[in-house]
Amino acid sequence: PASQPARTASSSGCSSASKTARVAGALGILLCCAATVARSQTPSSFSPALRDRAVSDIVVPAELGYVVERHEPTASSSRPIIVHIQEAHSNYEAQQHLVGILERLIERCALKLILVEGGEGDVSLAYLRGYGPLEHRKQVAEEYLKAGVLSAEEYLDIVSDYPLILWGVEEDALYEQNVAAFVEAESLQASLKPVLALVRESAEALTPRLFSAALLDLEEQAKAFEQGTLDLGGYAERLGRVAERQGISLEASPNFARLLSARALEGLIPQATLQQEQHALMDQLTQQAEPEPLQRLLAQSRAVRDGTLSQEAFCASLEALATASGISLDQYPTLTRYIRYIEESAQIQPSALAEELDQLAARLRTVLASTPESQTLQTLLAQLDLMEKLVELRLSPEEYQRFQALPSTGDWLARWDTFLTEQQLEELNAALPALERFYEAAHRRDAVLVEHAMAKLAETGEPVAVLITGGFHSPKITQLLKEQGVGLVVVAPRVSHATDERLYRAVLRYKSGHGTFEEVQAAVRGGVASHR
Repeated sequence: PASQPARTASSSGCSSASKTARVAGALGILLCCAATVARSQTPSSFSPALRDRAVSDIVVPAELGYVVERHEPTASSSRPIIVHIQEAHSNYEAQQHLVGILERLIERCALKLILVEGGEGDVSLAYLRGYGPLEHRKQVAEEYLKAGVLSAEEYLDIVSDYPLILWGVEEDALYEQNVAAFVEAESLQASLKPVLALVRESAEALTPRLFSAALLDLEEQAKAFEQGTLDLGGYAERLGRVAERQGISLEASPNFARLLSARALEGLIPQATLQQEQHALMDQLTQQAEPEPLQRLLAQSRAVRDGTLSQEAFCASLEALATASGISLDQYPTLTRYIRYIEESAQIQPSALAEELDQLAARLRTVLASTPESQTLQTLLAQLDLMEKLVELRLSPEEYQRFQALPSTGDWLARWDTFLTEQQLEELNAALPALERFYEAAHRRDAVLVEHAMAKLAETGEPVAVLITGGFHSPKITQLLKEQGVGLVVVAPRVSHATDERLYRAVLRYKSGHGTFEEVQAAVRGGVASHR
């Protein structure tokens, strides 16, 4: 493109997917196998029927992403539906999947209005469609997408003929405050990271002496899950076993309990037997079911394969038709377990599960830290984890709340005087206000993003819209949108590897006028080398 995009990347907390999105993704992987992303062709026209959609009609194929949560509209507001997408900025894989998600919404829901953070007003790039033939535009736009300079919706606006409305819902002054806070906070990292690394090294050197074997094992499992080397199911099963040994009830963790139940059912479903029973049941339905409901069921089966109907909706229809046809599912035990597995999994709320995982792990740490010395060290490590993420600007909203709930800074930093000099402690203490300004600036934008999004919806009258923000904004924005009474579907694009922080920061600096495109290109080359 001859001119750089007007919209800048967001400085909205962590650039990688939130913990809720990671948990939602892991749940999706438990249910479905990954498939190759296939970008579809631009539809020639929109059917009016496509625009009359319900919240339950918004389905995201597992190869593209995951539905984190759904909220039906209030009785007084059947429209619009907002699909709130938790974006992973400058993550090429996530952006590719987001392209696919947007295309499906365009084709199946006649989506036109895409609301974005990082800009105010019309941020369309459709004018670039006239800068060259389609194949050339695709080639150039793809390189910008890889570099993180273009986002998925901007890519589509350049390489398609979709009649899109790209609208920035920021207030420029607030956004600039957030960018300025980012630049200030980032300037402190070079001096603060070595100090925190020294505390980490010294504190972890004490764990073999002060922690019990059970607590050491718990910390190892938690670290493996955080780093992605242990999957969600494996981590949950390990936490469950420790909780059982310690006599801790899971009554306060219903989503966690459902996950364990689903995992147990999953192990009792041999695929070959399941397929045999499915074929046998369909043969029986063909003979006993009424033709019209049977044809509806077959159409629903195709919709599941196409990614336009959820598995739990199909299973509910299958059970209902079998009952209406006088067929008992007791004769199909593996299929029955599979249906229970789908139903159990569908009831799991990823956002609540992520919170329950943290709460249970924290409770187990408290129980397993049986001596005053181990309790003190455990508290210090928890505070250190928050401080490291604060300095690196990657706290999730939930983690930032925990940081804010800590005792006064002087009280808990005083515990670090064993590891640091008085000057180092003062440096950390002095840096906290600048770091917190970054997160506070991000939070102040949330209400404005929702206010401007709702105003644009009212102006356009669009029945379906997409709102794309970073994961850090999602909890508050979800709450605010629910209060507005709209239908809401929260979606996270599928991501198998974390965002390259160096690239994300280089793009943000470049787009906000504090860096160069050469720095972005260097970060891209560095990321390619590291993945090799």
